[in-house]
Amino acid sequence: MNKQQFMQELAGCLRHLPADDRADALEYYSEYIDDLGLSDSDDVCARLGAPKDVARIIIAQTTEKKLAEQTEKKTVRGSGSIIWLVILGIFASPIALPIAIALAVIIFALVISVGSILLSFFVAGAAMVFAGVVMALFSFLSGSVAQVFVCIGAGLFIIGLGLLIVMGTIALTKLVIRGFSGIINRSLAKKAAKKAAHEAA
Repeated sequence: MNKQQFMQELAGCLRHLPADDRADALEYYSEYIDDLGLSDSDDVCARLGAPKDVARIIIAQTTEKKLAEQTEKKTVRGSGSIIWLVILGIFASPIALPIAIALAVIIFALVISVGSILLSFFVAGAAMVFAGVVMALFSFLSGSVAQVFVCIGAGLFIIGLGLLIVMGTIALTKLVIRGFSGIINRSLAKKAAKKAAHEAA
């Protein structure tokens, strides 16, 4: 497999990566092959391995880089792309496809379950805020001043409780995302450490 064939197949293996990361990886390996001084008839795979194996390395390195950037910035932005890269890494790994599908289904089910619970709390909090506002506004239609103040007080209490639930849900969502990213980061770090130790031995 010459350089052109190798690069075409590698580009196909990396088609699901973010465009910038894919372009950087392809540019790097194109220049790397040129630096090896291979002719058009030389087999690139004999020096670098199969394109799908190189793609696995690129996906793993891209995931580690994104995790490092997110950890440094201490933000939950970009977590969706990291989760997508992890899923790509699972399917690019050399384990059997049924196992990869099972892992992807488990991760997807976990994300959906946790997301549904958090969403239900958020909706419940928002509904309480709305109900509190309606109660406070319609309190002026009550018959006596005492009833007006009671309804206003109850409405404000419900609004406060709803806002507390909404803000707590948002904070919990950020905590869950950071925790999930931290687990992935630690797993990749352990894998990288084992790989480094193996190479050093």
